[in-house]
Amino acid sequence: MTVMQSNSKLMSRLFTVLMRRTVLPGFVFPGGKVAERRVDACLEYLSLTFGTVGLERIVDFCICQVYAVSRFTPDYLLKWKLSHSFGERACVRFVTRKPGQKYYEDRWLKEHSLTREYLLGLIEDRQVHPYYRFINPTWEEHTKRRAVSTEAGYYICAASTLLWTPFSVACRMCRFSDACQNRTRHLYPELYRIRVAEYQAKEDGNE
Repeated sequence: MTVMQSNSKLMSRLFTVLMRRTVLPGFVFPGGKVAERRVDACLEYLSLTFGTVGLERIVDFCICQVYAVSRFTPDYLLKWKLSHSFGERACVRFVTRKPGQKYYEDRWLKEHSLTREYLLGLIEDRQVHPYYRFINPTWEEHTKRRAVSTEAGYYICAASTLLWTPFSVACRMCRFSDACQNRTRHLYPELYRIRVAEYQAKEDGNE
């Protein structure tokens, strides 16, 4: 798979996540070769303008386009076509946007409990991350199940594991799950971030 093809899939995937989380829960990205060529052409336009199109640029582009869609009336969604968000006019919209627009986009993201960093985490290659093997440490499950939902079990987890992960059945059933999640966020912020991002990516892929 070429870099262009990889970025095309990431862009389609992130656009879908944003549409579902902010505009239309049942949104489905158009499939087929025509759709693939449209997204590829969009990336080529951005490459000619900016040079290399990195993941941050893909995040910014998708935010710009979905934010634009969110400003229209519900009737507009019935007429929406891929070209509206990935055609030449859409590319021009992104390239020529004013610096102050980012403020309004970020405020809109916050209304939906999203951030650019979180969205970047959804498409980054976490397999090369140094903490990748600790995203879902299945070897800790036995320890976590010991005295689950008791104070003693909570202290055992705190002393012997890397705490909360959304992949753990024991974590999901434990009555201290919320407290442990906050503790994980505080003690291991980067590990917490990639765990949540990986789990959300898995959930979005299953929808």
